[in-house]
Amino acid sequence: MEIPENFREPHERRTYFLDVDGTLLDYVLTFEESMKAETLGALPMAREKTQEWHCRGDEIIITTARPESMRKVTERQLHNAGIVFNSMIMGIGSGVRILVNDVRENAAEPKAVAYNVVRNTDGLQYVK
Repeated sequence: MEIPENFREPHERRTYFLDVDGTLLDYVLTFEESMKAETLGALPMAREKTQEWHCRGDEIIITTARPESMRKVTERQLHNAGIVFNSMIMGIGSGVRILVNDVRENAAEPKAVAYNVVRNTDGLQYVK
């Protein structure tokens, strides 16, 4: 029996840092609306990709400018949308987010990648 192509090489575990509003879930205009909503719509491929990555053994870290006081409602909204994650960092601010990471000498691929997605439109459909 031949081993399938995707099982020949061990998967190098990835860590995904994913924003909530406008990336995973529909961005609503006011803080009050987001506090009251039990459910916000999942954006394209948010549910499918987070579930795939989780099953593959990748780490999924939610990042959001939402304050810590919104943790329970945010977890419920993500759960209701079918979004899977390992941990969540809250209150990080809504300004520019910069990822800095080292790279091995003579590495074939970068060790850090960033995607900017169009709010409420792209979701995770272009993320690999």
